[in-house]
Amino acid sequence: MRIWRRVGVAAVLGSFAIATAGTLAGQTSKPPISSPSVVKPPTWWRALAMPDGRTFVTDGGLSIDAALVKPASMPEKLPPASATVIARLLATPSEKETALVDLQPGKSPNTFSTKDGVILNGNYITLLRSVLASGRARLRTRGKTDPVVVVQDGQAVAVMMPVQPPPDK
Repeated sequence: MRIWRRVGVAAVLGSFAIATAGTLAGQTSKPPISSPSVVKPPTWWRALAMPDGRTFVTDGGLSIDAALVKPASMPEKLPPASATVIARLLATPSEKETALVDLQPGKSPNTFSTKDGVILNGNYITLLRSVLASGRARLRTRGKTDPVVVVQDGQAVAVMMPVQPPPDK
């Protein structure tokens, strides 16, 4: 069971990376994924035309509905297969749900944590708190390394990767 869980997590992480990685010929390399060690908003690197008609933007660690963040200019779109992967992540069943307002400060600077120990990038949480209705936004989680789905009024509006927890001692 533990081996299958690790394989499943690796597959999801790989899918997320494939969905948000790779540059096209002639383009500059992508900006770095937002890191909690540097307090600043995400830099939108690519857009995703979602199967439901919405457009998401991503920095590689957070993919969010562009209608919420209203980027100054829309980045270049990734291939449709990338949007399909993100759509699957948005529809993944969750085991737990936490209100955005219930997050606690994390142990590391610029991080937040759910009561179950899922560590989240403070840059992403700050952004989410600025664009979502705090009382209606929820985070759906599975495990400490699984993608976190952000839901508002029952609709998935973003998916983000958690901060990797420190190794067990």
